[in-house]
Amino acid sequence: MEYIYKYLNKWMNDKNLICVLTLTAIGILVFIINMSGYNFVDNSETKFVTIAKDMLNNNNWVHIRLGNEIFFDLSPLYFWIVNFSCVIFGKISQETVRLPISLAVIGGIFGLYFTIKPILSRIHALIISIMFASSLGIMIYSRFSTPDMLFVVLSMAALLFGYSAIFSKHEDKSKMLFAVYLFSAFAVLTGGLFGLLPLISMIFMYVFTGDLKELIKPKNLFPGLIAFFIAVLPWYIFMFCGYGFWFYLKKFLDAYNIFKYSGLKEMAEMLWYFVLGFSPWIFSFLWVLGYRSNNIYHSIISYFKDNSQDKLKSKWNKLKRTDKFISLSTIIFFISFIAAFFFGAKYKFLTLFLIFPAACISGHYWYEYIIMVKHRKSIFFSTIIPNLIMIMFSLIGLFGHNILNRLLFQGLNHLLIPLIIIFFAIPVMGIFSVIVEGKKVPFAANVILMISLSFVITPSIFNFISINRGENDLISFAAIANKDDAPITAYISSKKYSLEYYYDKPVQFIERQGVEKLKEYLENNPDTYVVVEIRDMFKVEESEIKHILLSSGKIYCLIKYSNLKQNEKENA
Repeated sequence: MEYIYKYLNKWMNDKNLICVLTLTAIGILVFIINMSGYNFVDNSETKFVTIAKDMLNNNNWVHIRLGNEIFFDLSPLYFWIVNFSCVIFGKISQETVRLPISLAVIGGIFGLYFTIKPILSRIHALIISIMFASSLGIMIYSRFSTPDMLFVVLSMAALLFGYSAIFSKHEDKSKMLFAVYLFSAFAVLTGGLFGLLPLISMIFMYVFTGDLKELIKPKNLFPGLIAFFIAVLPWYIFMFCGYGFWFYLKKFLDAYNIFKYSGLKEMAEMLWYFVLGFSPWIFSFLWVLGYRSNNIYHSIISYFKDNSQDKLKSKWNKLKRTDKFISLSTIIFFISFIAAFFFGAKYKFLTLFLIFPAACISGHYWYEYIIMVKHRKSIFFSTIIPNLIMIMFSLIGLFGHNILNRLLFQGLNHLLIPLIIIFFAIPVMGIFSVIVEGKKVPFAANVILMISLSFVITPSIFNFISINRGENDLISFAAIANKDDAPITAYISSKKYSLEYYYDKPVQFIERQGVEKLKEYLENNPDTYVVVEIRDMFKVEESEIKHILLSSGKIYCLIKYSNLKQNEKENA
């Protein structure tokens, strides 16, 4: 008994183990629990899951296509991992498809912790890891089975090995740099050319350290490059040969056309994604960035004024360890920000990836506030402002819940009170603690807020989205068509992959070109079930198109051609 007591006492005093258990609990609560409590989300999820299902059913693990549609802007590693999970568990389901992504994110969080711990400190590593895990964008996209979070984790892993290479002993550098190239190759096989971002960042990081010669030494460069090309080239060569070099090259370059995907609207959209995705930590990050922007600018100019590698290396060696880490994280952030600024509205994973360096930068300032009580003004205002906004919304919900139920929360009435409690009680705790300088409590309040939102309401929110976007309509229509063994066609404004996933045969999508076109199609395909948007049904009724209403949902209806006179005789 005494031995057990000593063991438990030692276990409880092992601070490193407590940190690991904390991250494990957050990983399970935020990313694992309730992962099967909601349908695949259209189109964020069903497009990729349907492609994976088609790849698995046809035993074709190379081509990324769905029916006659070929996707040249997608890469295969995500589909291989998801299908491997489905093969292991013997079925395709929400759990088997989402589990690999959730486990990858949890692995990335532990990688973040164990990499930063020897570079800075255990508390530093814990704070940064928790901030990354509890960011809204990471929480949401980790619950979707899409390539986005896999790209983030693989790119982050490559750069974490890059951190280790820079801060490690000389004899360990070659191994770490080899891992940088290998995980960059995996990132390329997930996110295309954007997987090169870790390698580009590494070049700038080594220029900053004044140690670029170390990066390009043959023993560091050639093994990594060989591994990179062995991993990447076979699939790309096969695609070039399979589709024709010039045809595939045209489609490939079109996917990275900066003029096609960048503009003021797209750039504003990307910024909004980042602000929302890094909530609730975005306010402290922006405050610190704005407060230090002038200082950062002058520091960079001064640092590179004498830009020979020897002088840069001397300056690097004089920096404190924390300053080195923040400087490298800032380099990663701005290089990634440039890519996201031009392509982030098209490729969401670029915006999500920004959360990693942003957490590293702002996490250090949270550490200094919690441990050293620095940056009081920054943390004060970045806590007060968002919490007051949340309290205002909770009060609106409390006194106007009947209006909200009618306008916004149809189908989520049971969640209104928990939401009001979460958005009132926790912000009040955060505001009170930052006023009395509770140090750890403002940080803990943000973490509790995000875990509460994820654990308590995630399935309900996703199901609410599915209902109000008409996904449940499409699922039920696919079931009807499967039961009747009838072909199904979608006459809707955008392609919905839920139909393709839940229907057992190929689905035809036809462009909405007016009621006359629909009438012509119904007459020429009398046995086909057609999905029509409810807003078009009024025109269908006015045009006296001969049809039977098979089923009606919130957004869509399912109809087929019918001779009305013949039906009247049969009914009589």
